[in-house]
Amino acid sequence: MIDMPIHRAMLSVLFGVLLVSNLSASQTYWLSDIAPTKEEARKMRSSHGGMVIRGKRGYSKKLWLRKGESIADSTYVEQSEMSLLLVDPKASQSKMAFSNKGYADITYKMKNEGYYNLFMTDRQIDGGVLQESVLKNESLNHSCRNGHDHVKDMVPPLYFDGTSFDIIRERLPRESFHLRMGSGDIISYKVMLNGKPVSGAAVTMSTQKGWAKTLKTDSEGRAAFEMIRDYYPPWHEFKKRNMESFLIIAEYESDENGMYQGEHYDGIHYKATAAGNYYPSTRDYKSYAYGLLIGLIGLMASVFFIYFHRKRRANQYQEKRLA
Repeated sequence: MIDMPIHRAMLSVLFGVLLVSNLSASQTYWLSDIAPTKEEARKMRSSHGGMVIRGKRGYSKKLWLRKGESIADSTYVEQSEMSLLLVDPKASQSKMAFSNKGYADITYKMKNEGYYNLFMTDRQIDGGVLQESVLKNESLNHSCRNGHDHVKDMVPPLYFDGTSFDIIRERLPRESFHLRMGSGDIISYKVMLNGKPVSGAAVTMSTQKGWAKTLKTDSEGRAAFEMIRDYYPPWHEFKKRNMESFLIIAEYESDENGMYQGEHYDGIHYKATAAGNYYPSTRDYKSYAYGLLIGLIGLMASVFFIYFHRKRRANQYQEKRLA
């Protein structure tokens, strides 16, 4: 696990450009690895950590800035001057910026194995309330050629003290670099405020197909969702690698007051977003396989029954000639 505390005094240095906002306080923004066009989608490949660009020297991750409360209703942002902070699996930090070449997108090479965390923070005052938004993307880089004996210490999540408000996906008991979250899994998120779990935060999960649910965090800052099953294709069209996306939005209001950039505020509205992907449960495609097997057995039994029944009837009424 990477445990990397960063003093608040360093925050203004790391996020110096980040604090200059050009995002609307009334909107929700998030980072997505789903391409906006078919042309861009053709460059992407599915990997252990979602969609990536496969190159001769490894993978690159490409993300797009999107705006909206749900995946279905979100649009892609064309321009953004905001900067971002990338924390790689070795805890190295890099400041990054959007390319703004048609869309506000960002690409980085994944040289090390493990989880990459990309953060983007926006602060501005709206109606006397400090609006603080944290956009987060956690991406995995893994190659089976590197083996699997060394990955145990690389699975736990990053607890990063560089943002005041964070949402962290807790690991499943069977967590590994080959894990694919599926329908029926309990997906748990922990909401942190100034490095401590926060109780009473509203956490909303919404899926690509429109399902949504909101929960309040418990005393340990935890909200756990059971991933919905929403993939029901015909048997012959079932794809066990069918990938769908979900969006997590965490919000919390505090009555803290203070000054920001020379302007007074009487409260803080925190918001954090993170996206993820999920797949059909192994139980789903096993049940499809069992159903297909039972259907084939039934069909074969019917064929044999009809064959032997007709053969018996044919033997029963055979024509005989008398001498």
